[in-house]
Amino acid sequence: MNLAEALEVAGARAARLSATDGRLPHVTGDDRRWELLSPLGAEETALTGLPWTGGFVAGQLWLASRLPGHEHQAAEAASVADLLAPRAEQPTTHDLGFLFWPAAVLGYLATGEARYRELGLRASRSLVERALPSGVLQVIGALDDPAWRGRSIVDTWPNLMLLWWAEREGLAEAGHAARAHLDATLEAFLRPDGSTFHAARLGDDGSVLEQGTINGHGPDSTWARGQAWAVQGLVAAARATGEPELRGNAEHAARWFLDHLPADLVPPWDFDAPPGAKDASAAAIVASALFDLGWDDEALRLLEALVAACLNRGDADGLLLHCCYRHPVGLGLDSATAWGDFFLLDALVHAAAPDLRLDPLG
Repeated sequence: MNLAEALEVAGARAARLSATDGRLPHVTGDDRRWELLSPLGAEETALTGLPWTGGFVAGQLWLASRLPGHEHQAAEAASVADLLAPRAEQPTTHDLGFLFWPAAVLGYLATGEARYRELGLRASRSLVERALPSGVLQVIGALDDPAWRGRSIVDTWPNLMLLWWAEREGLAEAGHAARAHLDATLEAFLRPDGSTFHAARLGDDGSVLEQGTINGHGPDSTWARGQAWAVQGLVAAARATGEPELRGNAEHAARWFLDHLPADLVPPWDFDAPPGAKDASAAAIVASALFDLGWDDEALRLLEALVAACLNRGDADGLLLHCCYRHPVGLGLDSATAWGDFFLLDALVHAAAPDLRLDPLG
């Protein structure tokens, strides 16, 4: 199957997505059907799997609505964005980026409707409120809660896409917050060899108090999706700022990821774990980022490998199979995921129909 044919499959799969009784696809379970979760669930559950993925459902629908014959999917994308909208004014999580750059920013780019621009800006203002004196955008929890104070995960870097976009829309404080977070966390997460820690805790003075993992194999391992988030976030930062040092960091992290892939190019869930579960979503995230980095040959190699080995051609739900959600707690060990599907679709559009792509930094 060539990439244009795979894009058609992806568009058809996206047509199956919808909100059901206020719930959205999250990851597939043992029965290969979507687990449906409310995006308005209690925020303290986010690190264990509740509300952070709904934006990627809206994002898939906005991307698919650009494809010939799929224009009607914009209506469902709008419904999902409307479902998510109350979260925009809740400054309780770093995941406002994941929720609203696919749902609101891509909606604005797809339709030109001012309400999506305002939704994205409202969410950006809320995300800025997560900033600590160190510059860290605390991952979750009340800012005065000593159990959470200063805690961050590498996943925040791609969430900054919302702030980079908002800066371009005139919200200067969004850009300031994104730069401050990167400045505070870059050395805490990015190791000298280009690999990454997943989690860290920083003091108000910027000192690194802890480094380790939540979803990885061990404190010093390299969780594959964390490495992918680092690549995606650093590429976006380099594009937004034009800073050569950030581009160099993005290339360093991307090269480490590529150099540690197995022969089939589908990464393990953690690069230091014993052989077992794969995480195709990590490769999809990196493929999307590599196109933005200008590494088209490497992006195409990854994308073609994913289409060959992981594209869903059967009756199960989802588009990208063989993803891993949270291995340490046994969740989604061989599943499709909302984010894996989104980034695969984005990469396919970039490869096969680049004029139709929706780019927050374009």
